[in-house]
Amino acid sequence: MTDTARRKFLRQTAIGVAALLAARALPPGKLAAEVQGEAGPTSGAEAGPELQFFSGEEYLIFSAAASRLTGHENGAGGAGIDAALRADRFLSTEDPEIQDQIHLLLKIFNSIFAAVLLSFTFSRFTEMTPDAQESYIAGWMTSTFAFRRTAFQALKRLSMSMYYTDPRSWEEIGYHGIPSPGEAG
Repeated sequence: MTDTARRKFLRQTAIGVAALLAARALPPGKLAAEVQGEAGPTSGAEAGPELQFFSGEEYLIFSAAASRLTGHENGAGGAGIDAALRADRFLSTEDPEIQDQIHLLLKIFNSIFAAVLLSFTFSRFTEMTPDAQESYIAGWMTSTFAFRRTAFQALKRLSMSMYYTDPRSWEEIGYHGIPSPGEAG
């Protein structure tokens, strides 16, 4: 590794670590008080799903991100696939270290501090219009900062896998399941 590449790697690592440390000090968003009631986390709807991993605010953040990344409104439309709820169930069984990283990622992603500092946007992700959300996500995807591109990949892969592993999405992409033995392929 050349000295220039090493310096670039160290600078990007330092920026990523600083962002992660700053996120831990951030107060919860205003959605947290509105969405998370005394009974524990919910989706924000009165009779919403019982969440196992996400807080109510995290559910809304991931739901909005999944809608932008998959191109389908979360839980709406013909298939009615709730990628955020599927992610909630999946992540509830993951290693605690991975769970902590996802909680932190969602906190940073929706942080007004990160939006202003990294994208010059003056609102949280969940408060943006759909077009602004698309632009914000594109900024994470094409960022010069490795931690933002990595965070984008994590959100994208989790969103896509939760949506497209649901059998209700298969018709849309022309997949009809694994043929039974003896079926013509």
